[in-house]
Amino acid sequence: MNTVNQSLSGLSVEHTAAIHQASSYIAPNWPLDRFIAVNALWEFREQTIESASARIGALQGLNTTMSADYYLGLFQQGQISESTLLESAKTYGVNTATVDELKASLEHPQPDAALSIAEIADLSRDHHKMRWQDEIVHQISQFCGEFVNQEPETFDHLYSAWLDFTRHDYGMSLLMGEKKLRHAFTQLPDDLESLFAQAVAELELTPQQLELYAHKLLMCINGWASYFAWQRWENRLNNQQTACVEALLAIRIAWDLIIWRQLKSKPGQVEFKALKQQWEHQKESLMARIAAHHEYACHYWVWAYAAELTYQQQLQKTLTQTTPKPLDSRPVLQAAFCIDVRSERIRRNLELQNDAIQTIGFAGFFGLPITYQPANTQVKRPQLPGLIAPSVKVSEQTPNHKKLTKVSNASTWKNWASSPVSSFTMVETMGWTYAYKLIKDNFFSKKKEKLIDEFTHHHHWHISHNHAELSLSEKVNMVTGVLKGMGLTKTFASTILLLGHGSENRNNLHASGLDCGACCGQSGEVNVRVLTSLLNDPSVRTELQKADIHIPENTRFISGLHNTTTDEIVCFDALNNADIETWLEQASKQTRRERIQLMDAGLKDLDDDALEKSLKDRGKDWSEVRPEWGLANNASFIVAPRQRTRGLDLQGRSFLHDYDWHTDAEFALLEQIMTAPMIVTQWINMQYNLSVTDNTFFGSGNKLLHNAVGQHVGVFEGNGGDLRIGLAMQSIHDGEHWRHHPLRISVYIAAPKQAIENVIAKHQTVRDLVDNGWLFIVHWSDDNTFEHYQQSAWKHLH
Repeated sequence: MNTVNQSLSGLSVEHTAAIHQASSYIAPNWPLDRFIAVNALWEFREQTIESASARIGALQGLNTTMSADYYLGLFQQGQISESTLLESAKTYGVNTATVDELKASLEHPQPDAALSIAEIADLSRDHHKMRWQDEIVHQISQFCGEFVNQEPETFDHLYSAWLDFTRHDYGMSLLMGEKKLRHAFTQLPDDLESLFAQAVAELELTPQQLELYAHKLLMCINGWASYFAWQRWENRLNNQQTACVEALLAIRIAWDLIIWRQLKSKPGQVEFKALKQQWEHQKESLMARIAAHHEYACHYWVWAYAAELTYQQQLQKTLTQTTPKPLDSRPVLQAAFCIDVRSERIRRNLELQNDAIQTIGFAGFFGLPITYQPANTQVKRPQLPGLIAPSVKVSEQTPNHKKLTKVSNASTWKNWASSPVSSFTMVETMGWTYAYKLIKDNFFSKKKEKLIDEFTHHHHWHISHNHAELSLSEKVNMVTGVLKGMGLTKTFASTILLLGHGSENRNNLHASGLDCGACCGQSGEVNVRVLTSLLNDPSVRTELQKADIHIPENTRFISGLHNTTTDEIVCFDALNNADIETWLEQASKQTRRERIQLMDAGLKDLDDDALEKSLKDRGKDWSEVRPEWGLANNASFIVAPRQRTRGLDLQGRSFLHDYDWHTDAEFALLEQIMTAPMIVTQWINMQYNLSVTDNTFFGSGNKLLHNAVGQHVGVFEGNGGDLRIGLAMQSIHDGEHWRHHPLRISVYIAAPKQAIENVIAKHQTVRDLVDNGWLFIVHWSDDNTFEHYQQSAWKHLH
């Protein structure tokens, strides 16, 4: 052990850095009430995706690519062509391979993964006894569930709270069949720094070995590690620090240290000698193990990239099928939708109703950095992507005291009743009057809302920053940025719809993730209501003229919501226009017709009214495990004028952000798109990809077995185990086939190449994502040629 720069606790600077580095690799996972899509490997972005995959494969046996059968199946179906396969092989340095050799390369067995001390000890443990690893996960997970449910002010004392809890657990020795086990916990140091120092000394870990092993141990309890990483993320947004991930790591290392000491104390030390021999061998072979996984996975990345190249070719063929049409001098209707892939179908079908209809793709929080707080309450809810800290608070101007009382009285029962396992317990507690309510809610209720949404249905808002109401100039500055982002600065229809989106479904603890995959798990209702109120304000419009934005007096902004479960568009104000009402209704009908081709063949023969009712019932049905497919099968993000994609069937796989570089002074908007929405789409894309490639680790398993932890913290699959992250199997698989096919997101940008390069060069995070293969940047020229930015150069795509 390095003795240079020892801390007071006896831990060297290098070892301390190793612990922090290992902890930093854990990506955050947002709780259920603000569930958003996250790239679970986000903190590896400074490494290539192949290197990150090799590391987690070597340490935990995880998969970030699909199986050999899957890729061979794609090849047979034409979703991987021979030419793209050979091109991919060349990219990965396999220049002499034939197709047959590339097929044979998939037959190599996967190398073994590293084991924790607990897992090594389990290899020789009496099979009649409970496995160490099972007990560790169960004990830590149950403790963490109780700990966070107490809502402590800080999570930094997690280790000391666990130690106190464990030292008073008199049943553990009996459960594990290990004498004096509780006594062993009393011998652990009271502070985590000393605990780390003891582990480093006794297990004889170099800084490099400690970093790898600490990361391995955190992945052994990854769900809770991800939850505490979210706490760390939130603290950083507020310019605060926390060591809660390190505290969880201390708990996990303490368990391995206990097992090491327990076996060492046994007469004869037979098990300990075997443990120590394997442990020493593993420490020395960690880097070689990672190298072996890198070589093994390289064969699979060749096939994965070939599938991505084939998709790009197919998409590019579609993108060149149309000639851009000039916009009407004054469209009859403009409708702004979220860039969410679920908006692609309904935007296209709405535009088909009339050539003078213009749709706009813009980030679903509509550029408002807001948090929503119902008046006279302490409840706050962010209404923007998790990447950003809210700076503005919105509340209704006039508190509804009657509703406040009603919601307050209902909140305890309703929170309990929202759990899928609690409904019949409620019947036992409250009697058969509740059973009647349960049946009524399930089969006859029009809509099921979160309690906080009881307050959102109004038009008059109090908007403040740092407890002071926003001035007129501040409001104008905020909406000016939004209008420029949407490209709404010169041409205004008489009716402009601002449409957020939300999902309507039950029996889904991850329902917030279907409302929006980015905006802290909320629908866009509050955002569009606030923005509409500002844009219809005469004083705001007058001031906007100073920025050369002249909104006609007869232009009316109307807020609404696109229900992604039923594809119904609901406007919050009367349209007073029969044509627009008909267009919206027809667009919804046509979109539903498209979606049922993929959802349920049994619905195809229903007429329009019956189909709409069926989809609404599907959203209300507690037994329905697949009310909608969400963002499944997303694969591309297109940043271009809508004219260039208008009328094209992109199969609900593309995020569409309107952008015209000719009106983007100094490319400020391009920079915003590439540093915010692009990163959000990458998170969504990777959450779906990883939930498919390894649902056991990166996904949340069987939705039917989900139980809420602390109402909103997360889910267990069953009654225990680790906290689960990611998507349930039912969100990505229909029981027979995958509904999401993992492809890294391809970002198509219609802007000058130099402008794109400048953004990449300016922002380290963007540069990491591009240079390390986490996404693809493709330049889409005016003459419909495509070039991929790779290794600081542009490469023509066929």
